[in-house]
Amino acid sequence: MGDTSTESSSGVLAIWNDCKIGEEFLYEKWYQGEHLHDRVSIPGFKLGRRHKSVDRAPKYFTYYETTSAEVLFSEAYLYQLDNPSILTREVMRGVFINVSRTVCRCIHRVGEMQGSHVITARSGTPTNEDNLKAIAEHLNGISGCLRSDVWVRFSPDSGPVDDKPRHEEQIRGRDSRIEWCIVAHALNSSTAESINGTLQLTCPDLELGIYQFMCELRHED
Repeated sequence: MGDTSTESSSGVLAIWNDCKIGEEFLYEKWYQGEHLHDRVSIPGFKLGRRHKSVDRAPKYFTYYETTSAEVLFSEAYLYQLDNPSILTREVMRGVFINVSRTVCRCIHRVGEMQGSHVITARSGTPTNEDNLKAIAEHLNGISGCLRSDVWVRFSPDSGPVDDKPRHEEQIRGRDSRIEWCIVAHALNSSTAESINGTLQLTCPDLELGIYQFMCELRHED
């Protein structure tokens, strides 16, 4: 198919979190029965995709793709954040914990397919975007790497709305943020380990994690 490198302006909500030990049943009841559907049903949301760690904390990695980053500041989305359901309120009170949540733009994508595993490499320090794109290009040269995305933190032109806690965040406590992330999709676990090893050598100061695919819901579903 030739060179599949693309520039992108799609939006991404990137979330890493843990679940309180012993509350996994409630956590999955919330995610499967309510939360994922509620989010993906919002106009402009394309999909929500969930993953579980195979190597270290945080235990869960979830991301939502949107038609643009501005969708994640839309009236419909902010209404959900400020009007959580009864079940959401219960989960936010100590079940959904150690949260890193950031609105991003996908500025570069190499490849097209999603894999059984993803490797996330994230940082809280801004860096040169061209360097990030070069890393994504390099990763996609590894056999079994299906796709590499570069996500960078996004704030709307109107001001730092991203830093204003909405009601859900007020309940659970302040989230941490990232400045950027590289997400690589791997065909299998061995490829994931290879990509992770490459990132450890290339960018030793990053927060790395290998996550296995759990489930996905698309807007049209």
